[in-house]
Amino acid sequence: MSDEPLPPGLYERLVTRSLERKLLHFDPTGTRAVREGVEPAEAPGTLARHVERVLERALDGLPNEERLTKQTEFTNRLIALLVEIDADSQDEHVVIPPGELRAIRDLTTGIGRQPDLVSPLVPLSASDLLVNARDEPSLAANLAAEIPSADSIDLLCAFVRWHGLRTIEDQLRAHCRANKTLRVITTVFTGSTERKALDWLVSLGAEVKISYDTESTRLHAKAWLFRRSSGYSTAYIGSSNLSKSAMVDGVEWNVRLAEITSAAILQKFDATFETYWSDRDYAPRTPGHRR
Repeated sequence: MSDEPLPPGLYERLVTRSLERKLLHFDPTGTRAVREGVEPAEAPGTLARHVERVLERALDGLPNEERLTKQTEFTNRLIALLVEIDADSQDEHVVIPPGELRAIRDLTTGIGRQPDLVSPLVPLSASDLLVNARDEPSLAANLAAEIPSADSIDLLCAFVRWHGLRTIEDQLRAHCRANKTLRVITTVFTGSTERKALDWLVSLGAEVKISYDTESTRLHAKAWLFRRSSGYSTAYIGSSNLSKSAMVDGVEWNVRLAEITSAAILQKFDATFETYWSDRDYAPRTPGHRR
């Protein structure tokens, strides 16, 4: 830990031995450290995050010679300690050399070959900020790579436009042809959502619900939820409507979240979307709808 004094401000930092020593040297006339006990309900997460940071630093500091094997062996030694309080941890030892399960292929689909599997551009376990920068994949490119592996998709978007849909047209078409669910909630506020876009979604088999309130609207969100039965769902929450500029080169910010690290946020997304879906303010759009 740095010897620099801690600046005044708010913290949520677990008190360790090194931090305790630093706090003892505070000038009582100029600063005061405010401590609180860890809430029992929050203790597992608080302690686990601390161990994760310490472990990552320690593993990164191991010498290069046979580094991966040593990292795995040390990890297994820590897991062995956990067996004392959790017998199921015995089965969590990492196989040496370490490897990752990347997919389980469904061999009942496809004709005479294994179906192609497309991985998202951002790892399934990672979060990211997408800004449509020139040297980075656009939001459209990221969404196009998310759709193929999703078992179902929910979209909450203020404005849906045809040329925005065109940027991910092939992927959405394949998703619906595989009899996977696509649900969309949108609005016609300001007239920005296009009838052609909605009709195309309905023709695919997507379920679409719309707020027809043209005077005011509460819906301004732009968010995608890609559910995966594997437990690796992802979500995009940000500023991009479904328009070509927002999807490709507009100055837009969108955060990509992973279930594996942000489960509570994705659960809240799921629950909130369901309340909107059942809200009478949003009317279903059906084939041949002329409104």
